[in-house]
Amino acid sequence: MSISMSKRSGPLAPGVALITGGARGLGNAIAVSFAKEGTRGVVLVDIQDEATFAEGKKNVEDIGCECITIHADVTKEEDMERAIAQAVERFGRIDYAANFAGIGGPSAPITEMLLSDWQKTQDVNSTGVLLATKHEMRQMMKQESIDGIEPGRIPQRGSIVNCASVNSLMSMPGVSAYTAAKHAVMGITKAAALEGRVHHIRVNAVSPGFLLTKLLIPLINMASNQGTELWNQFEKRQGRKAQFDEIGDAVVLLSLPRMSLVNGANLFVDGGFTVNEGNE
Repeated sequence: MSISMSKRSGPLAPGVALITGGARGLGNAIAVSFAKEGTRGVVLVDIQDEATFAEGKKNVEDIGCECITIHADVTKEEDMERAIAQAVERFGRIDYAANFAGIGGPSAPITEMLLSDWQKTQDVNSTGVLLATKHEMRQMMKQESIDGIEPGRIPQRGSIVNCASVNSLMSMPGVSAYTAAKHAVMGITKAAALEGRVHHIRVNAVSPGFLLTKLLIPLINMASNQGTELWNQFEKRQGRKAQFDEIGDAVVLLSLPRMSLVNGANLFVDGGFTVNEGNE
């Protein structure tokens, strides 16, 4: 029996997207990218203040997409359970999740590392991803596949994209806490990918290159000229300045059912930074 073929039409990502860290920065860029591709509902989960939430929500609604905001701490399991429940109460399901809540962590050599600083970095950047993935997967396992899968293609109950980093592969002196946490993100992603695939749930990660988010500006400023010079070196190795929407679009594309065989992957969105042996 032949399968009729036709050109694809309609929204690229018609489902419901939930983004942790979604009120600002890369998380909000992801939310806007989903909205631009026809997502019917966006859920912003964050710990930011109301003014930041309002701005992030407006960015999504200006595209013409319904958006709700949920104040939640990714390090608290009860908060993540509540956030998922609220999202499902409003939209009925979660088709795409992007876990982008994170902190920069301390800048200190291991010999001077405060255990409390280390632990906070792991709590947010690693345990936060674990808890989000856990409760997103639980919801996705309960729901049917998203509509619109092409004939002959594999169903998709959900897609999760975790925020790794070039530090999931590399490191430099003074960033052991952040590097360890981002390596852990990939460990969580790989295990979840294998556990999720039997339920038609894919779990991947993206590793953004160097984008000057509000999280990083204070760190650059603290280091004064040295910090600016280092950042310029990073961008030179990356090839150019990166744009937030380049990360957003990569996350959306990785979330699509047509990426059905991509599972447990780490997509470096870094202009070639990590493969640039010449550092030029």
